[in-house]
Amino acid sequence: MRRSITILILVVFMGFIAAGCGNITGNQFIGKWVNSERAAESVEIKRNGDSFIVTQTTPTMIAKIIDNNEKIIKEYPATLKDGVLIVNTGSGQSTVTYVKDGDSLLFENHRFIRQK
Repeated sequence: MRRSITILILVVFMGFIAAGCGNITGNQFIGKWVNSERAAESVEIKRNGDSFIVTQTTPTMIAKIIDNNEKIIKEYPATLKDGVLIVNTGSGQSTVTYVKDGDSLLFENHRFIRQK
């Protein structure tokens, strides 16, 4: 009886530990993010099995001049390595770093804040 209780407590404890490890799997990156300096630029990160898809939306050059809503949408595959997303842009690699203090991302030298 005593051994059964010990095993049950151990199983419950391991369940709590496994549930608390969500950030290790990259869940902190998932969501919609907006550039803190240019609200027209955004990034959405979704899980794609064991990897991720990063969708970047930016205004076109004409949209920047005449203030219309024309946008360029690009999708990139990404993988998690050592707590950082490595984004394959086709012409190279970029990194996405999650900043816990402030719940933001650093991507291509810009800070993105979580869209609520």
